[in-house]
Amino acid sequence: MHAGEHLVTIPDCALALLWAAELMLTLWTLRVAQFFVYRMGRVIRDPLAPIDIPAAVILPVKGLEPSTRSNIEKLLNQDYPHVRYIFSVQSSDDPVCPLIRSLIDEFPGRNISLVIAGPAQTRSQKIHNQLAAVDQTTPDDKFLAFIDADAAPSPHWLHALLIPLTYPHISATTGYRFYIPQHPSAPNALLSVGNAMVAAMLGPYRRTVAWGGSMAISREKFFSLGIYDAWQCALSDDYVLSYQVKKHAGERIHFVPQCMVASPADMSTKALLEFAVRQYRITRRCAARLWFTAVAGSGVYLATILSAAILSIAPAGIWAQGWYRFIPPAVLLLVWAGSMLRGWFLMRAGKILLPQHSDAIGRCWVWFTVLFPAVQAFNMFCLLLAGFGKTITWRGIRYQMIGRTQTRIISPKILR
Repeated sequence: MHAGEHLVTIPDCALALLWAAELMLTLWTLRVAQFFVYRMGRVIRDPLAPIDIPAAVILPVKGLEPSTRSNIEKLLNQDYPHVRYIFSVQSSDDPVCPLIRSLIDEFPGRNISLVIAGPAQTRSQKIHNQLAAVDQTTPDDKFLAFIDADAAPSPHWLHALLIPLTYPHISATTGYRFYIPQHPSAPNALLSVGNAMVAAMLGPYRRTVAWGGSMAISREKFFSLGIYDAWQCALSDDYVLSYQVKKHAGERIHFVPQCMVASPADMSTKALLEFAVRQYRITRRCAARLWFTAVAGSGVYLATILSAAILSIAPAGIWAQGWYRFIPPAVLLLVWAGSMLRGWFLMRAGKILLPQHSDAIGRCWVWFTVLFPAVQAFNMFCLLLAGFGKTITWRGIRYQMIGRTQTRIISPKILR
């Protein structure tokens, strides 16, 4: 072999295919992130069409967090004209009950009710609380909207969430969360960036799934599409709702960028790991294709970064001679630069959609850009851990996930 030549081997071909696949994925994810930030930015500037259709907002809640009162007050200050609020708790002993009762007195002009659901037996406590609230609605409540207690909605949240439901081709709507780091620690940054990666995937109907912390559907379709029945023994409210909607031809879920809500990120490393593994384990059981896609995407990215980095620092001649030795560093720089630009788009999207939290998001810029590979590595670690086991612990209750609509409660704990 002449100097400067390189003999192409089977491992070289495998690396070439791996790197080519990652470069194409990099371009695609860049396009997705760019679409997310610029199109969503234009959409949120559009004025909201006036509607006045009766709706019921359902909030299942358990326990008190530092942001609970502020979030509920924001919910009660919606600018929608015809709405009633149903708060649902497991027990009358829950410490959140006095807060809700006090807010009923503080907001006398609002239609607010409190439902005591009791302990769940065959489903998650969250779904049990939601179903107890749904049972309090009537056909006069044309729309059902669901929100989590850790979500801080804007005054226009409900209005924007319901408008698309007036279109015949939209069956359900969803917002999503953007985690706001309460301080720029590694766990908070990992949570914010990793969650933003998921948020950017919400867009075209075929990719969009509902998020239980900010979703809505007409009451008629909630029953006619079988969601009420499917929730009876389910663990995940949003994945099951998404499945029931999408399995019917012509039914679609629409992402509403105005309904991006801020959620506080203030976790230890242990709490973040438990949260991420629980979320991915639910995904694996309820939407296996999404889990496999996430594993494949992270795996190709990390394998490309690692292999290109190793070959970039390897002595000349071990892998290639001549101009071939410049391929690995070029691949490494292209993929890393692409992921940095992708992270910048995601950070920019958070600042546009939630301008009041721009400074807090911006303080994590290093994680959104330079340390993006570290986020992917942590994400992959959590995905792999979620691949084993069928149990999760959620709000003090341990569940076994038998299937999408089959759940067993292993060890409930009484809230104190």
